[in-house]
Amino acid sequence: MIAAALVWSTIDTWILLTASLVAASSAIPGCFLFLRKQSMIADALTHAALPGVVAAFVVAGWLQGFGIIDQDGSWTFRQSLMFGGAMTAGLLTAFLTQWVSRSGWIRGDAAMGVVFTTLFAIGLIMLRQFADQSDIDLECVLYGQLDTIGLSDGVPAEAITCALMLVVNLVLVTVLFKELMLTTFDPELAGTLGLRPEWMHYGLMTITTATIVTAFEVVGSILAIGMLVIPPSTAFFISRRLRPMIAVSMSVAVSASVLGHLAAITLPGPITSALGLPYVESVTTSGAIVLVAAAQLLIAMLIGPERGILVDRYRATRTPAGEAVPVN
Repeated sequence: MIAAALVWSTIDTWILLTASLVAASSAIPGCFLFLRKQSMIADALTHAALPGVVAAFVVAGWLQGFGIIDQDGSWTFRQSLMFGGAMTAGLLTAFLTQWVSRSGWIRGDAAMGVVFTTLFAIGLIMLRQFADQSDIDLECVLYGQLDTIGLSDGVPAEAITCALMLVVNLVLVTVLFKELMLTTFDPELAGTLGLRPEWMHYGLMTITTATIVTAFEVVGSILAIGMLVIPPSTAFFISRRLRPMIAVSMSVAVSASVLGHLAAITLPGPITSALGLPYVESVTTSGAIVLVAAAQLLIAMLIGPERGILVDRYRATRTPAGEAVPVN
């Protein structure tokens, strides 16, 4: 039954390629956020980008109403508006979180929660208010449109955008690797060397926001966070060094995309049939990718060569009595 369900098409190829590009590009800034203990700011940026996206759609609707742009054309202009709106909202979130945290009024984690929930609430209100007056698809905002990529002729624009984002992240991390590493592990030393850790922080937030905006359209606001957090967390249990950690994180993200899409189109049918439930041919690829990534994280937590729980216990039993156990 699985073999019968696995009928590959050009659409599946584009879905797989686009998902892999999104996952790999997200894993790069995700590693630095993880090591800085700021992974949840990705969640804040993902949710806080919503009002910017809605505002961009509303502006595009107004411009269309005034005849400045037409309904069928100006795709690049609409995408630029959405990107600019989400970037503005995301950077505003990073700035407000840093400002509230430094003010000392409330703790940093609480500041993040206050800022992103407030902006997300504003986005939801705007979404409900203007959804009927523009071409905003609520399910697309929440879940993305990964499963519809490749329906049109030619190379999907989403795949091109995600590929460009991956190249940008690779170039920036390669050029600024030393600065990012120093400000991540020893910001005080980086400050004495004149590297301006606060600038690197906002630079990382800019990269992260741009990556989130790119992933936003493909996987939606709910699942974009999984791409940024789970693969770097998995890589943490596999490698201690930063460069290998980034490489492992990207590999894990791509493998989760491949296995997730295959699982989405093959497993639902046999599982629902075996359980006596109504037959389901396939499920959302984005959700399956995140579930596979979570399973990979669980496996790494147990048997990861560096920090795996079972591996550490095995090493402890192999250590002779009286000999110190190496500290990871």
